[in-house]
Amino acid sequence: MGIDFCDSTQAANFQLCTHTRQFYVSIQPPVGELMAPVFMSENEFKKEQGKLMGMSEITEKLTLPEKCRSDHSIVQQVTSAANVGRVPCGASNEYRFAAKTVTSGSLVLITLERREGSTAQLTINSEKMVIGTMLVKDIIQALTQ
Repeated sequence: MGIDFCDSTQAANFQLCTHTRQFYVSIQPPVGELMAPVFMSENEFKKEQGKLMGMSEITEKLTLPEKCRSDHSIVQQVTSAANVGRVPCGASNEYRFAAKTVTSGSLVLITLERREGSTAQLTINSEKMVIGTMLVKDIIQALTQ
């Protein structure tokens, strides 16, 4: 059995019935599971990001804990929060990730830029603003816990 959530985090509610019992089931997908990784070059990423500015962009500042400042731990935490692919990046203090929503194929671009000390800036570019907003919260939680 599969469920197409149609790019929505709305829970799917249904009943499983046997001869003698009924079970009420509610399945709510994590926002990061509503997407599939996309692999692209740095130039493609920048070009697509340029199309998704303004109302399609969410930026948040965060403080990275000591245990989450290495390249490996940052990549691990972001990819555990969302099903995204890593995009090559020429800057050593920047991390880029890309995905498309499973149902509509809308692009979701993630940039994490480490600043001085333990500060960082997370930027999500997506035409799906609800997904972008929820994804920001999930990634910040993954990086700061």
